[in-house]
Amino acid sequence: MTEQDDTAQHRLRYPDGLSSGRPLPELVLEHVGDGVGVLDMNGRVKWMNSALAQMIGFSLDEVKDRNPEELVLPPERRRAPDALAKFRYDTQSSLFRRFRVAEHVRADGTRFWNQQTHALIDLGPGPDDKLVVVACRDITDQVRTEAALHQAKDELEHAAFHDDLTGLANRKRLSAYMRSDAVVEFVRAGQIGVLQIDLDKFKEINDTLGHAAGDATLCHVADRLRRNAGADDLVCRTGGDEFLLICARVASQEALMARAELVLRDISTPLDWQDQKICVGISIGASMPVSDTVTGEALIQQADQALYSAKASGRGHVAFYSEHLGRRYRARQQLANDLRIAVERNQFEVYLQPQLRLRDDTVTGFEALIRWQHPEKGILPPGQFLEEARRSQLLADVDYISMIRALDALKALDDAGHRDMTMSINVSSPILADENYPGLLDWALQARGLSPGRICVEILETTILDGGDLDVVAAVERLRRLGVRVALDDFGTGYAGLAHMSAFEIDAIKLDFSMVRRLEADPRNRVITRSIIRLCGLLGMDVVAEGVETQGQLDILRRAGCPCIQGFGLARPMPVPAMLDWLASKLPLPAPLAFPGAPDGTPRPLAR
Repeated sequence: MTEQDDTAQHRLRYPDGLSSGRPLPELVLEHVGDGVGVLDMNGRVKWMNSALAQMIGFSLDEVKDRNPEELVLPPERRRAPDALAKFRYDTQSSLFRRFRVAEHVRADGTRFWNQQTHALIDLGPGPDDKLVVVACRDITDQVRTEAALHQAKDELEHAAFHDDLTGLANRKRLSAYMRSDAVVEFVRAGQIGVLQIDLDKFKEINDTLGHAAGDATLCHVADRLRRNAGADDLVCRTGGDEFLLICARVASQEALMARAELVLRDISTPLDWQDQKICVGISIGASMPVSDTVTGEALIQQADQALYSAKASGRGHVAFYSEHLGRRYRARQQLANDLRIAVERNQFEVYLQPQLRLRDDTVTGFEALIRWQHPEKGILPPGQFLEEARRSQLLADVDYISMIRALDALKALDDAGHRDMTMSINVSSPILADENYPGLLDWALQARGLSPGRICVEILETTILDGGDLDVVAAVERLRRLGVRVALDDFGTGYAGLAHMSAFEIDAIKLDFSMVRRLEADPRNRVITRSIIRLCGLLGMDVVAEGVETQGQLDILRRAGCPCIQGFGLARPMPVPAMLDWLASKLPLPAPLAFPGAPDGTPRPLAR
């Protein structure tokens, strides 16, 4: 068989007995979904299929022997006629080895994105004995989808590194900034200063004027800090009412302190809000490197310690870090060392505070509250060591100990005949981030013969906001798959609680004591509280009001339909043996329950 015969044998042809009167390759090209055009080496159209004609809105007669650039390129990108006349394809161009995506215009003026591939057909030895085949695909939907995804990604990245309320950088952005090469070099050269800023009596603004006024105050501070920041500086909101201004290119301590005084005066300008003036006060802690070995994180810690000194001096002051403050820091280091020993030797216990179901005035469960049995200082509440545990990365260890102690307490309640009680356990972001935590909790429950449904894991709103890389949604899902209940703790402390109610599958919220204590004096707060309780009822979520201390608060919560309360009015937290004695002496509680009063008329708990 000759080479010519072999080529003919492999040509595309109709099956025997079938024909349409047109060459089969041409018929195939007319039925493919992509547009196909054939051009000469000067870029002039010789043929195109119907898919391409439909794509560009021009017929073959309208484009034949014309360069398509005259018709489909946007006007602002078309070349001059003399340049088009000189156009010729370069056979060595990378155009023939890759995809090309370009924005084109249809005959009706609408624009679309065209993905093209180019291929050469060699018909002979001469320079004009070649044709160019262009395959076109309309990828407008794909491009728009990708653009929307990129925009959403940019928005998510911005949200991940910025505070929602003020638009300032958050802790994540701060960490990235402090690790940047430029800032590291500023630190080594001693040309960077840190101003730690905290609002004075911010809680009073929230309590007296409401959270809207508080938010306006935070935005006012953020705007003034931006105004006082240089091009290389960074302004952050690091907490509820805490801010950082990182000042680059600072020549001396005197220059930094002068900058701090300017910030202090500028922010102290009264804020006009709803026909009244809000006086904003701040305290500032300042620090600068004293050697080329200090780190950015150490500078922030030093400024934070200086801030405590400024606030202790009567607020409204600027304090610079000193060796005296360094000694205080060393005291904190001692506390951290003591904590490590406490974890190793298990120097912790839990105190139980009862929770009361108001429907029938029945104690239904307890919250387990960690206490440190310090060998020298006695019983320490969590406020005196949890923050240091977090700094020392011991918080997860303390949480695990607290979990075990709480389950032991629940087992002790069972053994004492209180078999229907529940137990609420507080967890932090480090333990939530541990994917093994649900399994360890499940193992500990099974070892004690306890049902997961009797456990409620309480998550702080600050854990959601400041959890770093923690995937809170996944963490909550892992716990709920185990069968335990999940509650949002300290609800109403100024964070986006309602957003979290919709974003996470939670079973209950705990109204923070800051809301409860305003119930008697603040009508708006009562309306908000009733609305929250009603909303939770519609969502099938429980509500526990924390910090209930007075008869008035109890009566208001009863009328609002609050399912459950806890607080000093019922009982203070107490060790497990004392709680068992309390239950033995107090149950069943009288119905309806009334808080007893002290001799001077002030409320007091049923037991202390």
